[in-house]
Amino acid sequence: MKTVLIWLTLCFGTLMTTCANGTAYLFSYFINDSKDGLHLAYSYDGLNWTALNGGKSYLTPAVGKDKLMRDPSICQAPDGTFHMVWTSSWTDRIIGYASSRDLVHWSEQRAIPVMMHEPTAHNCWAPELFYVRTACTACALKGLGK
Repeated sequence: MKTVLIWLTLCFGTLMTTCANGTAYLFSYFINDSKDGLHLAYSYDGLNWTALNGGKSYLTPAVGKDKLMRDPSICQAPDGTFHMVWTSSWTDRIIGYASSRDLVHWSEQRAIPVMMHEPTAHNCWAPELFYVRTACTACALKGLGK
């Protein structure tokens, strides 16, 4: 399977790859209280989805006050690295970040401060990444993509 286009967006995200027999979509999501981490499912028609990894998590959250992994958003950079951000807490002003070359093995998780200069900000929810031909937005964040 050759990856032609990666596009994870829309609340939880969609990953589109071209296979020998057509298009497959990959969906990143969380379940229950979102403390067990990143889940992935695939579909060939966008209507019927099958959980990958036996429905088990690929990555358990380790950052944030509440150690959540809600709203995972994934983007593939031009070098092939996948960058992911997620909601890590109900009341924290950080988002979680990790990267992977294969969507199975992930880097150490990092907490990225957001809106710390804004004293009235209470939380950061549902961060999104998207691919722009010139750069992946994750790579534009300070210190990421290095």
